[in-house]
Amino acid sequence: MGCAGSSAIILKKVAFCIAAFLLSATLTGAALLLNDTFSYPDGPLVTATGSPWTTYSGTTGQVKVVSGRIFLSRVNTEDVQAALAGQPYASTSGAILYVSFKINYTNLPSSAGSYFAEFKNDGTGFHARIFAQTAGAATGAFRIGIANAGSMPSAVFNADLQTNTDYTIVARLAVSNVVSTLWLNPTAETNAGVTATDTASAVTITSFGFREDGSSGTIGNFFVDDLRVGTTFPDVVTNAPPLERPAIVSQPQNQTVTNGANVTFSVSATGTPPLAYQWRLDNTNLPGATSSNLTLTAVTFAQAGFYTVVITNVLGSAGSDPFTLSVWSASPPAFSYLTYNANGNGQTNWSTNMWHVRAIGRQVQHLNPDIITFNEIPVTNNCTAQMADFVTAFCPGYYLVTNSADDGFIRSAILSRFPIITSTSRLHDVYLGPYGYTNASPSPYFPRDLFEAQISVPGFPQPLHVFTVHLKSGQTGPESLKRAAEAAAVSNFFATVYPAANGQQPYVLSGDLNEDILRPPDSNPQSIQCLVSAPTGLQLATAVNPFTDSELTISIRDGLTRRYDYILPCATLFSNIVSSQVFRTDLLDPLPPNLYSDDENASDHLPVFMVFGNPFNTPFRLLSIGVTNQIVSLTWESTSNRQYHVEVSSNLAAWTPLVTNLTATGADFTFATNVPGDVKFFRIRRAP
Repeated sequence: MGCAGSSAIILKKVAFCIAAFLLSATLTGAALLLNDTFSYPDGPLVTATGSPWTTYSGTTGQVKVVSGRIFLSRVNTEDVQAALAGQPYASTSGAILYVSFKINYTNLPSSAGSYFAEFKNDGTGFHARIFAQTAGAATGAFRIGIANAGSMPSAVFNADLQTNTDYTIVARLAVSNVVSTLWLNPTAETNAGVTATDTASAVTITSFGFREDGSSGTIGNFFVDDLRVGTTFPDVVTNAPPLERPAIVSQPQNQTVTNGANVTFSVSATGTPPLAYQWRLDNTNLPGATSSNLTLTAVTFAQAGFYTVVITNVLGSAGSDPFTLSVWSASPPAFSYLTYNANGNGQTNWSTNMWHVRAIGRQVQHLNPDIITFNEIPVTNNCTAQMADFVTAFCPGYYLVTNSADDGFIRSAILSRFPIITSTSRLHDVYLGPYGYTNASPSPYFPRDLFEAQISVPGFPQPLHVFTVHLKSGQTGPESLKRAAEAAAVSNFFATVYPAANGQQPYVLSGDLNEDILRPPDSNPQSIQCLVSAPTGLQLATAVNPFTDSELTISIRDGLTRRYDYILPCATLFSNIVSSQVFRTDLLDPLPPNLYSDDENASDHLPVFMVFGNPFNTPFRLLSIGVTNQIVSLTWESTSNRQYHVEVSSNLAAWTPLVTNLTATGADFTFATNVPGDVKFFRIRRAP
């Protein structure tokens, strides 16, 4: 067995149509939005005949035209701007703006420098700020840098520039997410550039500007010539070849919404127009999703998953990085759940005096989960028994089960605030040959187990079945193949054994699965895909860190590289996820009491936390009542497989059972019966 698995009034309308035409032209194909060679008579730039430039700050007339170039001086204060054709360019337009111009420095900037050129809005919003500074450069030289909106460059081009030399500067601004890139003397957009990393709020771009900085003297003195602003790289670098294929400038970002909400994803890309877009969910094309934005209205849980977008032109295609849509329930929380690889392999002391144990305990106390599944609890030197001390110190009153099978080194454990009815070790030492692994080394037997605890969660009509597993590690060769076989064995259990024994009971699988669904090893065993194949009923739920929007959980000590830790709920629980996160203490500011910023270093893995609503807490009300020929008919809201009792009374004081344990088969249930005796009143009770 393998995997189971969118007059004056006339003049205004004409003006609007022209503006709309210009905007359309700029966004669907190459277009020059501003082009100035500064071929004006010598004198102030803003008063030159035919000049589009105006003063937006400082002393008017200080920026001078000198022999067909403009001269920006460190001792002057005038800032000038020129409007772009087709403006305004709002953040929702999907516009990508490019600018190029030549500079020739006569006097160096200061060490820290300052910005002297930028895209701007009609106020004081400045983006893609271009800087000059001597910091980091050799004596007598300077460097250029860029910031998305900051007061200092967040990216500096690693090249020393000289005075009295012409250089061509090119910059790109993705308006939607304010990402700026800078090039020096490029011939193609694929040339090496630097991209700003500071964060900025989007503004509507209307113009391009140059800036003098007055007495601070930070920008130095220099000439500017041959300004071009456009919507493609070849617009501004006239000898640049078109891209060989589309290039994505800004990636769509992970988003989380509640069911029924609306959500929009956006992508920005460059390349020879026209560009065609196709959005995909789990590698399946979404019909009609063919623009640069994907808007989903009234989202359902079925729309949660991994999305991508593919952008195509006549020269090729480019695919985005996968991104997630997480859909949460608006229901109140029923229970919270934490999975944590405790990194106990090789440990010989698991007492609460150990730093790493205390760090794990502090995180558990802070998150305060109702249910915890641990992997890698050490078994040597009586370490497993010390889990009772962990409960006393950090989770007093919790139930604990540790009777999972071990491999001689580590085992799993489950803690619960609610009563644990029973716990069972499954699949330990199962032969993996039927699941595709027969190598002698490592051994073809399941070394650990699938550990189960049945937990009595308040408000649940049936026990919650909690499973945890720690699959084989190793990303190449036999280890990876063995992990795939272990995943197939687990998948087969959920597809064949578990449903037959437990019907519709809620269940969830969590643990260190040692494989990343988005970054698989070269052997690509698809262990995660196997576990969430349709027959298992398990769903891929993706928790992310709220500060980084990253789902990665290993290794925090060496820089997060992969996602190995998962919580995979059944469909019933999946559609009732209230919230989730990958937890990190080092990003909390201010740091909560009783936590340390390096507590996450207690383990290679970050803990994953998820909160679920009660899927059984459905509406329960009487929908109709009717009496025909002494037959009374009652219809009420129900839940499949849930049981109900009907009681009768003649005085509202004393109630007598009429029928018990009626099992509903759908969303509405109808019960009909003869009206007995002097019965005047009926009531329906829902079984616990």
